[in-house]
Amino acid sequence: MINLSGVIHSPMLSQTITIMRTSGTWENGEFVAGPPKKLNMTGIVTVASARELAKVPEGDRQSGAMKVLTTERLYVTGEINDASNCSDVLLWRGERYRIYSVSPDADYGFYRSIAMRIGGA
Repeated sequence: MINLSGVIHSPMLSQTITIMRTSGTWENGEFVAGPPKKLNMTGIVTVASARELAKVPEGDRQSGAMKVLTTERLYVTGEINDASNCSDVLLWRGERYRIYSVSPDADYGFYRSIAMRIGGA
């Protein structure tokens, strides 16, 4: 299979993006979030297509859907550390976008994520 990670890191296509990753603990039946960790990555951010939005639950669809291509994995709630993590948040062009789905195209050297703009951001 062809590895497309070089395209994701191409200076002509990629940009630096910031991901906020939050983890926490369950205390007395309530989730207590810790301070978010700031991660800087290289990737491509573009508008998500209607076909890609079909993968996001109907109730989660808002305006401002973006597709994020990275060589590092992004996460949605509960995917790492036994549900002690919240979905990653993309900070891009002054807006915040919550990661809603991640497609593991790792065989091709990258991950494709769909992020939805967080209202009121």
